[in-house]
Amino acid sequence: MNLYQTPPRTIADAQQALKAGELSCRELLTECFQNIEEKEPALHAWAHLDREAAFQRADLLDQELQRGRWRGPLHGIPVGIKDIIDVKGMPTQAGFLGRDKPPATNDATLVENLRMEGAIFPGKTVTTQLASFDPPPTRNPWNQEHTPGGSSSGSAAAVAAGMCLAAVGTQTGGSIIRPAAFCGVAGLKPTFGMVDRQGVILLSDHLDHVGPLAHTVADLVIMLDGMTDQATYLPLLIEPVTAAPRIGWLSDFFITRAEPDMQQALTVVREKLAAAGAPIKDSRLPTEFESILDEHLSLMQYEMLHQLGDDYDQNREYYGPAISQVLEAGREVSSKRYQACLDYQSLIGQITRRCFARAEILISPATFGPAPDLTTTGNPGMNAPWSLTGFPTLTIPAAVTAGGLPVGIQITGHPDKFDDLLLASQWCENVLRPGFLEQIS
Repeated sequence: MNLYQTPPRTIADAQQALKAGELSCRELLTECFQNIEEKEPALHAWAHLDREAAFQRADLLDQELQRGRWRGPLHGIPVGIKDIIDVKGMPTQAGFLGRDKPPATNDATLVENLRMEGAIFPGKTVTTQLASFDPPPTRNPWNQEHTPGGSSSGSAAAVAAGMCLAAVGTQTGGSIIRPAAFCGVAGLKPTFGMVDRQGVILLSDHLDHVGPLAHTVADLVIMLDGMTDQATYLPLLIEPVTAAPRIGWLSDFFITRAEPDMQQALTVVREKLAAAGAPIKDSRLPTEFESILDEHLSLMQYEMLHQLGDDYDQNREYYGPAISQVLEAGREVSSKRYQACLDYQSLIGQITRRCFARAEILISPATFGPAPDLTTTGNPGMNAPWSLTGFPTLTIPAAVTAGGLPVGIQITGHPDKFDDLLLASQWCENVLRPGFLEQIS
């Protein structure tokens, strides 16, 4: 059963209706809770819901609108928060079942920023256990026999199903881009360090990113501006983006590893982008890129054991098999090997910048293919390279396969030219979005 919200209500749509007095914050929240009540029994996207507090806040924000106070584009917007991020008054369970946690006493910094901007928090969205690899209870809105991806499983599913207009996710390997693509929504892994991680359960100091999931590039930018408390990037997108970006097409490491459905979708995408005027050239990655997944894995294993090892040793009965395997593997990573990973991270970040000599953006598959079954959250191998380099990366829906599941493209930008990524991504979205729901044959 396809529970994807068609057509989706975007933040920009809601913002316009709220400002015009055609919609109230309470009415918007009611729409979201109606979708939650209808779809949550099948999707299991939420770890915690607080209906009473959410509606109290909606009424407060409606009163502010009546007095002429407008906090900005997130005023009255329902936003889901991944359950490894603290929201005051809500528990942070981090995917643990049967392990009670008291409510958080403070908001994470990014949540505090969103709250000041007028966001409403219906609750906490499901994460895989400690944002790792054990499959969650959440199901894919397009087909409940398939995974929504991990680890921002609930965030992606909730946005796709219209349970909230946006959500916050985190990524250590591929946990924003992959679930967004599997669920047919947009996701942004910002440049490393762009979003404050205070109040977020840390897994890897050198890999963890925080970013938004929403339906459009503009909505991602609204969320990012709110999360960072800086109205910095939205002005870029006020005027229509008409200039086609120069695109580097990453075939060797990425596209050659993709499944047939993804390769077919990418052929269609390339044809559409080229027909719309984008100059596209195959872009070669440095030879050192071939070892990037091994380097990412060792670095992640070492740092996750450093962060979680004491609790794991004392409470192993609560830990699932996949995260336990990661932590046990971390014991085999020596400090010498760890330092070599950090050295590689610095090197690969510098030499991969060369790929942007003749391109504003690089395009690759967001995933190996459409969402697999429920025994896995999918392979993060298409995304982990950009988690290691820290380069900003965005996914937008690209096509629907003959099997009825969405696939997305991954758009990567230069770490020092974030504006280029946003402008180019919106241009690509303008080209691809009108035909997104048309199944490829």
